[in-house]
Amino acid sequence: LLPHDPYFNRDGTDVHTECPISLTQAVLGGTVDVRTLTGIVEMKIPQGTQVESKLMLRGKGIPVLNAGGRKGNHIVHLQIEIPKQVSKRQEELLREFDEEMKHSGGGIYGRLSKAAGSVFEKVFGNGDEKDTKGKKDENDSDDDVEEKKTA
Repeated sequence: LLPHDPYFNRDGTDVHTECPISLTQAVLGGTVDVRTLTGIVEMKIPQGTQVESKLMLRGKGIPVLNAGGRKGNHIVHLQIEIPKQVSKRQEELLREFDEEMKHSGGGIYGRLSKAAGSVFEKVFGNGDEKDTKGKKDENDSDDDVEEKKTA
């Protein structure tokens, strides 16, 4: 029996590890260094990597007994790290990106932005200093809201 290792998790002859990547790496792609049982390898992160993605390093796991040197695989669980704080410039760039996605209709983000409004506007507001939450424009009616939902 092998001692517990905080980095490597064994599943039969396969080895699992977690690898943090940045939001930018997930969107644009890139490379990361991954520690394997035999050393460090550079792994390519594909463009458009999604949450809970796994990449496999074939033959980088634990040797299979009586199998002529065959080894299990090393499965790398990618963990996209979302920043807890962003600078003013980063926020501007993210808002610009969100706006571009809304206009291009690209991917699920664009469709969600059209249906539910900008995520940034929901979370951070639309830049107006006054609080308009709960207030209704006199031209708005419940019928208008219903028409928008069914259109």
